[in-house]
Amino acid sequence: MTPHKLAVTVALGTVVGILPALGVTTVMGTALAARFRLNIAATVLVSYLVHPLQLLLIIPFIKAGIFMFGMDDLKLTLDEMIAMFQLDWLAALNKLWIANLAAVSAWAILALPVGLLLYAALLPILKRVLPKSSPVVETIPVTSIPEITLPVIPIPETEVQSQL
Repeated sequence: MTPHKLAVTVALGTVVGILPALGVTTVMGTALAARFRLNIAATVLVSYLVHPLQLLLIIPFIKAGIFMFGMDDLKLTLDEMIAMFQLDWLAALNKLWIANLAAVSAWAILALPVGLLLYAALLPILKRVLPKSSPVVETIPVTSIPEITLPVIPIPETEVQSQL
């Protein structure tokens, strides 16, 4: 794998891996890696490796989304969330759904700049660390194909006439 492709793979896997929507990263990473002709296994592996970072960044992404869109502050302590669900569970789910959409929106706004910065940071490192690959030139020896002669088996005339 070239340093460019490896840097893109790691950057894409990292950015997709911190998406604040649980259960979506594998499908999204696979689809994007296939679209850009990257190593799918490496992209998914990187997204799995940054999964702890995804869990740590869910709350900051929610808070950033709430701030960016001027929404009402969401109470995120466990006791307050339990109280929200006990009071009206449909309203609590709706509020958490909207907060998660705000988090995904904040991630979408930050994903491209973060991915580009990560790519720019990784590329020079990978160019230094990875061995330089020499172009592989395979030569196929050009030889003439020997002619194949098939023996001709004569059919006696009596057999030909009897078949008619």
